[in-house]
Amino acid sequence: MTPEFKTRQIDAQPILGVRTTTTMDKLATIMGALFGEIYGHIQQSGQQPAGMPLAIYHAMDGNTVELECAMPVSSPMEGTDRIRPGELPAGTVATVTHIGSYDDLGGTWTALVQWIESNELQPAHAPWEVYITDPGAEPDPSKWRTDIFFPVQGGC
Repeated sequence: MTPEFKTRQIDAQPILGVRTTTTMDKLATIMGALFGEIYGHIQQSGQQPAGMPLAIYHAMDGNTVELECAMPVSSPMEGTDRIRPGELPAGTVATVTHIGSYDDLGGTWTALVQWIESNELQPAHAPWEVYITDPGAEPDPSKWRTDIFFPVQGGC
């Protein structure tokens, strides 16, 4: 399946998240634990997430990544010392859907960045991934869906 790159407008989305720094090889383990912690806090508050888990990529330096694991909520809510309220920004995003293993996400990211550059768009905020498919419910990685969003400005 050939990836379809496009831009679209999105509304701001309140989130609850935990920001951390890790290495790429520990990403999957850390993300699972953080998503569980955030989900537990939302449930203890008597609410449910307003969408699927996501990861905001604030910075990458070689094998080190600074990211925020988060879950969307229907309205801003209190956090804890670790779990902080935040917001995905409203505006224009370049977006693409990745179908397949998380191990292959790098190629889709590279292609999206190239598409952004070829369309004379400029990054505006930290990009994020939304994990549409729960690997616990779908064991076949070839069926996993991840939506990538990269806030941008400018263009032809």
